Amino acid sequence: MKNTATLRRWAVPTAIGAVVIGVGVGATLVQAGDGDSLPPKTAAQLLTDLQNAEIGGLSGTVVTTASLGLPTGLTDGGGAEMSSLLSGSKTMRVWYGGPEKIRGAILGTLGESDFIRNGADVWTWSSEENKATHATLPADYADTAMWPPKAIAGEPITPDEAAESVLAAINGTTEVTTDGTAEVAGRPAYELVLKPKDAASTIGEIRLAVDGETSLPLRTQVFGAGQSEAAFEIAFARVIFETPPDEHFTFTPPQGVEMTEMGEQDWSSAEGEHPEVEGEPKGLEVIGEGWTAVAEFTSVELADLLAGKQVEGASPQTGEGINRLLESLPSVSGPWGSGRVFSSTLVNALITDDGRILVGAVTTDKLVEVAGR
Repeated sequence: MKNTATLRRWAVPTAIGAVVIGVGVGATLVQAGDGDSLPPKTAAQLLTDLQNAEIGGLSGTVVTTASLGLPTGLTDGGGAEMSSLLSGSKTMRVWYGGPEKIRGAILGTLGESDFIRNGADVWTWSSEENKATHATLPADYADTAMWPPKAIAGEPITPDEAAESVLAAINGTTEVTTDGTAEVAGRPAYELVLKPKDAASTIGEIRLAVDGETSLPLRTQVFGAGQSEAAFEIAFARVIFETPPDEHFTFTPPQGVEMTEMGEQDWSSAEGEHPEVEGEPKGLEVIGEGWTAVAEFTSVELADLLAGKQVEGASPQTGEGINRLLESLPSVSGPWGSGRVFSSTLVNALITDDGRILVGAVTTDKLVEVAGR
């Protein structure tokens, strides 16, 4: 029997509704589809379609490509770990059979890393490390239809998840337009374009390729300001909109694998308050909103290392290495003090001499301004 669970991922915040209603303010309502195989649609119509999209099941291959201009030391060597999505090109296979049946497998040169949810059971497996974990969800776990890997890895694994994060931030600071059609994974799609109005953003535009039949985003692209090539892209290379067989959601640990039983875990706070993670920065504050939001937190340990003090668990070489890295970065100063700036295609960071760290998809001048607020 076909699984009747649906994927309703576009119950997005009120901000989206505001754009649908008032999208004409500061936005060009160019119709997509003129002269193509798809009927014309305005940006407002596409946003409404995204809100109402329902998918009962799918399987496919997703390719992520990132060229963020990160230093070599901050990128991985091509393994299959979840955190490696931020650099290079990664391939992932996905299966979705409803909120309680989900599987994702990141493929690497040396193996693969899997995430499987089947009802209350959640498994992870790394063939490269020959390790697996098993956890169970509480009976009252809220099925939000959100991909659970986001709650664990903190990174989007499908084009629609990446698009959801983008759309949730839409407000009056965004220009929303359409730009004809495209073909993604052999399927015709509308091109929805979002551009920040604030010149302080390092993002030039974000393009969503919205499937002409299902209204599911098949591709999400992020372009740096003034850039013609996407700095980040996540897209389906192949997709089938059918509920996968149950066998894809069954996991049997391979012989000899190192198993870790985690017991009951509650990840239902993934859309609200996040569970505290060991080593997570304290006093995290977000200044501003939307495209030019800046996250700021203070690291006492970093401040001590920069001052040449000994920090528990860190060798003297650690502090020396951090100082050498910072000395290689451009310096900035203001009434608030001085610091160093790390820059990439989309994200910039300011590390002050007193241990404050400010990060955002904003210009260096904006970070300096926020530091002195």
